[in-house]
Amino acid sequence: MANRAPVRRRKPEPAEPQRNEYTFYLDADLVERARREVGEPDVIRSIEAALAAALDYQMWVREVSSGRRDVLA
Repeated sequence: MANRAPVRRRKPEPAEPQRNEYTFYLDADLVERARREVGEPDVIRSIEAALAAALDYQMWVREVSSGRRDVLA
């Protein structure tokens, strides 16, 4: 019987998440770092503010594209 080196299996790389409309993915390492540096309440407020801004921007883009809103409004 021949000596064989153990088979090392590589972890499969995570697939790129499918992004649906209004779906957001947070980087777990970045969130944890923010928790350590500024605390949980500030992290939550920052995430909420970023999500609200993203949703407002998406709505603005749709309204401008459909002609219901001026670009500078």
